[in-house]
Formats: sequence, structure tokens, C-alpha cells
Amino acid sequence: MATEQDIIKDAQETWANSNEKRFDSKGYVDTVEDNLRKCLSDSARKAFERGAGSEPKKHMRALHSSSALAANFFDYWTDRNKISLLRAMGIDADSAKSLNFEAQFPTGLGGTPPHLDVAIKLNSCCTVAIECKFTEPFQRSTKGKSEFVKSYFPSSGGLWTQVGLPECQRLAEELCKNPRMFEYLDPGQLLKHALGLATQVGDQFSLYYLYYDGIGERSESHKKEVVCFNDRVGDEIRFKALTYQDVFCKIKESEAVDPEYREYLDYLGARYFNSHSLVKR
Repeated sequence: MATEQDIIKDAQETWANSNEKRFDSKGYVDTVEDNLRKCLSDSARKAFERGAGSEPKKHMRALHSSSALAANFFDYWTDRNKISLLRAMGIDADSAKSLNFEAQFPTGLGGTPPHLDVAIKLNSCCTVAIECKFTEPFQRSTKGKSEFVKSYFPSSGGLWTQVGLPECQRLAEELCKNPRMFEYLDPGQLLKHALGLATQVGDQFSLYYLYYDGIGERSESHKKEVVCFNDRVGDEIRFKALTYQDVFCKIKESEAVDPEYREYLDYLGARYFNSHSLVKR
């Protein structure tokens, strides 16, 4: 029986075939450009190149790439007025200073800091931090999830507590003892983002979780875990979970006059939100 992940990959391959995009047996196209609506903006390209995930060289070539979806969805807004995007995401702001990919908010620990998929800096100086997911939640695997190295729990005291996140501290400690509390959501990743954000900008942030919705048992289990995570720490980190489908439908309601706007919507609709995809309305 096909899983949500299988259906998404099949839909992406159908799109690639209909657009004469060549791909290998693992679903990787020949070049990054083949996987993008248009070439990355200069700021996005530089961000992905200096990021820790080798995205442009490898992962972004996958038809099911989460980073390619994020780039296709958000890079259009990099150098434009972002009011339609902000409204679609339920962000209470009239404008934004910037939109950046692979944003880093160091936790103060050594090693590579957590990389956020997208960070929107509002004119109020608040940061909307967005963690984006495509097929990842539909993989039943706890390997590498919710794991923390020892440095996250120094003898001097709780790192999350020190930056005003005591509920995050409690959840992190529970996950350290029982990393299999969640199967589909990666709460450890979100807690690390929260720690980095609180360390760098205090309470001037909101953490958004943007995921691609599906139909099936794994999707329903994932959504229940998102609710559980929100119940535990949502108020503390101003957490908000959204689906790509819902945000896309709300963007479509915008009356933007940019001549490229229709092409942007048509591309996203045909590739990610058509009848062959796992669309939830």
C-alpha cells in the first residue's frame, strides 16, 4: 500500500515527466535549475551555498526536496512587498524588512548552529522563524530525531531555562530520557531552533512550522504530535503550525498586481497543489 511519501514522490515524477525534466531512479533531476521555478535570487543562492546541508549541490536536486519546495514557495517574495504572504500566514504585520533562507541563530554552544529554513524580519524587529517540511513527517523513523549531545545539558543549569524557556527545558529533558516520544515530528530540532532564537533575539520571535499535508495514517499521527508539541511549549515560543496547502490557497486570494504573480501561482499549483498531489482543502 502506497504511503503518503510514495504518493508525493509519484506526483512529483508525474510533474517532471509532463515538463520533460529528466530524473534518475531516486528522483533527482540533472541540475538544481531543473527543480526550481526560476533561478534563485542572489541572496537565496548565497544562503544555500553557505548553509550546512549542501543543498544546491545535492539535496535540492531531488524532486521531493523540502528545500526546493521552500525556495519555490518563498523566494518569489524575497525582493517584493510581502504583505500578501504575511496575511496568508496569519502574521499581524503590514510589511517586513527581509526574508532570508538558511538563517542561523547560534545557541552559544560549539559546532554548527541550527539552520532555519526561512526567517522573516518584520519592521517591528520581531523574527518569524519558519521550519519547513515536505515528505519528512511521513517517514516513520526516530533515528537522529530528538537527540541532544551532552553539551545541551551542562552542570551549570538548563540552557532553555536561562533564556526564559522553562517548558522547553522540561520537554528537552524528557526527550533526552525518551527520544522515542515522537515518531513523525522532530521536536528536538524545533527546541534547538527555539534555543538559538531566544539566545539571539530574546522573546522577539515566533516559531512557525510549515508542513505539506497528506491523507493517511501517518499524516494524522503527525498532526496529533504537532498538537501535543504545541500544548507543551506553544505559548512559550509563540508556536504556530500551518500547512502549505492552506497558505497557498490564501495567497491565491490576494489581489497582487505583479505581472509575475500569475506565473508563480500557476507553477506552484501545477506542481504541488493539483489533483495528483495530497491536497487538503
